[in-house]
Amino acid sequence: MIFAQDEETENYNVFDSWIEWSNGSGMLTKYLNEQAFYYLDQRDKTVEMFESRGDWKTRQAKVRESLLLHMGPFPEKTPLNPKITGILQKGGFRIEKIVFESLSNYYVTGCLFIPDGITGKQPAILYVSGHADLAYKDPAYQKVIFNLVKKGFIVFAIDPIGQGERLQYYDPVKGESIIGGPTREHTHAGNQCFLLGTSINKYFIWDGIRAIDYLQIREEVDPDRIGITGRSGGGTQSAFIAAFDERIVASAPENYITSHRRLLESRGPQDAEQNFYHWISDGGAIEDLLVVRIPKPTLLVTTTRDIFSIKGTREVYEQVLNGYIAFGKEEDFLMVEDHAAHGSTKRNREAVYKFFQKYLSLPGDGSDEDVEILTPEELYVTNTGQLATSLGGETVFSLNRKEAEQFYEGIMESRQHMDSHLELTKEHSKRLSGY
Repeated sequence: MIFAQDEETENYNVFDSWIEWSNGSGMLTKYLNEQAFYYLDQRDKTVEMFESRGDWKTRQAKVRESLLLHMGPFPEKTPLNPKITGILQKGGFRIEKIVFESLSNYYVTGCLFIPDGITGKQPAILYVSGHADLAYKDPAYQKVIFNLVKKGFIVFAIDPIGQGERLQYYDPVKGESIIGGPTREHTHAGNQCFLLGTSINKYFIWDGIRAIDYLQIREEVDPDRIGITGRSGGGTQSAFIAAFDERIVASAPENYITSHRRLLESRGPQDAEQNFYHWISDGGAIEDLLVVRIPKPTLLVTTTRDIFSIKGTREVYEQVLNGYIAFGKEEDFLMVEDHAAHGSTKRNREAVYKFFQKYLSLPGDGSDEDVEILTPEELYVTNTGQLATSLGGETVFSLNRKEAEQFYEGIMESRQHMDSHLELTKEHSKRLSGY
């Protein structure tokens, strides 16, 4: 007996036979990246045509206008109301525990490290931390801070939102954030900002600007010799704060800078504080955070196996260097790279020390030294280790809620004039969606 074989079932799923459309989970990312690459390519073509200092100055003016448009408007400056909550004397320096208000009733915690025996006004460095739960109290960050202090620098290290003593969603029973680690806190509050058409980065940047304000009122600090540095998430903050605050003379972002294209090709858009509406479609990119600082001294601190593409970093360096050349200041744009993963290395730390020694005019030995690491409790600014259970005050959520309430009132008022309201809604929809 002969049995007919079953015919092979034909596969009508086109996604299986079309490579271009077979990566279902990545299709949206690819689609969005292609749109972004169009704008980034246009930006690069424009920058490649620059031939004079005037071309770069025109670019800088455009970047500043765009950054302020999409990140701001920043609020009016309110009294800092700084308080010293404690003083800790260590070998060779003292630590003043500081809390100030970057906005009214919105507190920032930090420690001011002051070398012993200083006379006159000295250079100061704002240290901003990466995504460590402890922020600057993390041993890796303490090592850099204490080395800078040993070399004579005044260092002001502050807690970012969602880290250290500034957890925004603190559970006093569990003693931890109910949301999760730093990037989760940032993204959770950041999504609220996106709904309002803003970015949580405005809070990070504003905290940095107000920290510089505080340094400038300290009698020990030379207001004309201020620098900034930080690694990973601190590299992000360093780049953004330095782009917005012209009082920062020297900037050394570490483990962050790469080209915007390489970032999207590899890691993707990253945390909420690294993004804001229409940055790319308005012709901007990460590179412009450096362009806007030309010709001020800048050091890119990098590692070859970083999570951020080293190829992109080298491309950024080559592009931005042309701007420094146009200003006759090519020696003031530097890059150090070490063969390591995403982290701090002795070679890179020493490059940072020597960079600030040169450009903040405090010569000395740039060697990396062993230092005593303090416990987090020793560095507590608040009596409980958290603002949420001590001073309280505003949070990003409460500030966003107030902004949303004002926004809602504006919508309700606009709806009283429905014809014009609908036209305005159409315009806003096109602006937000890009269509």
